[in-house]
Amino acid sequence: MKWTRSLLFSILFFAPAVAFADLTGTWNCNDGGRYYVRQLGKEIYWYGERAATNPSWSNVASGHVDGSNIVLRWADVPKGTVMQEGVLILKLDNPRKFRALTKTGGFGGSVWTRR
Repeated sequence: MKWTRSLLFSILFFAPAVAFADLTGTWNCNDGGRYYVRQLGKEIYWYGERAATNPSWSNVASGHVDGSNIVLRWADVPKGTVMQEGVLILKLDNPRKFRALTKTGGFGGSVWTRR
């Protein structure tokens, strides 16, 4: 019985509760962009842009949820003028906020909040 309580305590207080959040929705980022995120199970897809008309940059990304992290491969698309690509590892702080842990390829944003 004692080990059962310890196991339950560990599950309730140390498991990443936010790992199962549905991230589908519109997100704002501190790079001035808006990101449209779709989650299908553990798969994540997004389209991000600086502005809806004549954006300086726009990108797409795909990846997966790994615990409370999101691992993405991203690439700019020619709606904008910037053409870069790289990898992002994001940390899901809570169902309404994630932040960059690792960024490659010149990605500018680092904190996203759900609209």
